[in-house]
Amino acid sequence: MDHQTKWRLDAARMLAEKLKGVDGIRAVMAAGSAARGYSDVYSGLELIAYWDRPPGAEEKRAIARELGASCPEIGRGHESALVMNGFPVGLRHQSVSGEEGVLDRVLKDFTTDLNDNNVADTVRTGIPLYGEELVREWQGRASEYPEKLARRFLDEYLPHFRLRQLQFAARRNNPAAFYNILSNIQSSLFIVLLALNGSYFPTYKWMFKRLHELPAKPENLEWRLREIYREPPAKAAGRMQEVLEETLELVEAQYPDLDTESARCGVDQPLPERFSESPFKSDR
Repeated sequence: MDHQTKWRLDAARMLAEKLKGVDGIRAVMAAGSAARGYSDVYSGLELIAYWDRPPGAEEKRAIARELGASCPEIGRGHESALVMNGFPVGLRHQSVSGEEGVLDRVLKDFTTDLNDNNVADTVRTGIPLYGEELVREWQGRASEYPEKLARRFLDEYLPHFRLRQLQFAARRNNPAAFYNILSNIQSSLFIVLLALNGSYFPTYKWMFKRLHELPAKPENLEWRLREIYREPPAKAAGRMQEVLEETLELVEAQYPDLDTESARCGVDQPLPERFSESPFKSDR
């Protein structure tokens, strides 16, 4: 365990000792970058307190006071955002029934809602600090990524593999449009690769860290995706096409019955033609 993760988890355990005595709290879990092993020098700390009922606003404020926490000047609108000794700590309060309802939507209803899938990822990667039995039960449920969920994500996000407008933006000197489209395509690529690898959504903030962990992906993917932003737009569009083609090969190998024709069509677009003169002949 690296130093940045270790001292944050040590702090999480210290805070959990104070939280576990609160009436109504059934479990406390370390979440976020520290639980995932992604912490760096800019990372805060995220804790989730699971209640047997939705806690009231005054209960939350009392807990913050007991922890010696204050609200930050930035992000004041988020009640979970606290500051302790100048350090940002997110303390989220969630009812047990609410958390189980989200897991049901992901694992039984196969929702592709990214917020719900992020909850599943948070549960699967979380570190229980109190009420371990409850958290481990949830983690057991989330450990098997449903194939139906993967197929739903693939059906929904493979059609985003479309390069036509990216190619146009690359040739029209419109960097705002080009990088907006490029970012959207890479974001959809991330979702497809998560589904292909049975990995829940960790948020786009941790896109490159999670991609590094995935076994099934195009070679040198993280480096290539970053380099695409440094290439001239027309060349970058060609590099993006190569990555998408390789990804489709992986999808087709794992799900040979999946219809990828539309995605193939979107990726295999011809380069934009130039029309400086009218192709229509006058009848006169």
